Amino acid sequence: MNLIVRFSNTVSRFETTHQRLKDIAEFLGVSQNKAAAYAINQAWERLAADEEMLEALEFKRNGVKVGGITYLHTDPAFLDRVRERVSNRVPLPHDDDDSLENDLLFRFLSKEQQAAIRAASDPDEKRRLKARFLKETSPEAAADNFLD
Repeated sequence: MNLIVRFSNTVSRFETTHQRLKDIAEFLGVSQNKAAAYAINQAWERLAADEEMLEALEFKRNGVKVGGITYLHTDPAFLDRVRERVSNRVPLPHDDDDSLENDLLFRFLSKEQQAAIRAASDPDEKRRLKARFLKETSPEAAADNFLD
């Protein structure tokens, strides 16, 4: 496989000079092709370790984006329910009915707010209440509620 590398007269994050490649090859005592492969492998290892590249690529390549959230390895039936809720502008569309009272966000609400949500019988009403209560709860109160 052939690769054409275009060099620049300046050095930036995505540009480099041919002289830099020559210097790397000379220092390592290898050809410019091997020096380019070495540079790519070094960049790959750094990105994979420092910037969680592998996880990001997994989401980019295999994730399914619905309503602004990307899902990875998610049940297609759940994604269909989320798509329907997003299209109907249902509050908190990414929560399934059985998770409305069991997720982390629910724990940020006061005991009274949690009781009001539990008392509602309609899942859409639970969503509306939960969304409203989350907007009304300050970060400080949410932290206190979480610790209670």
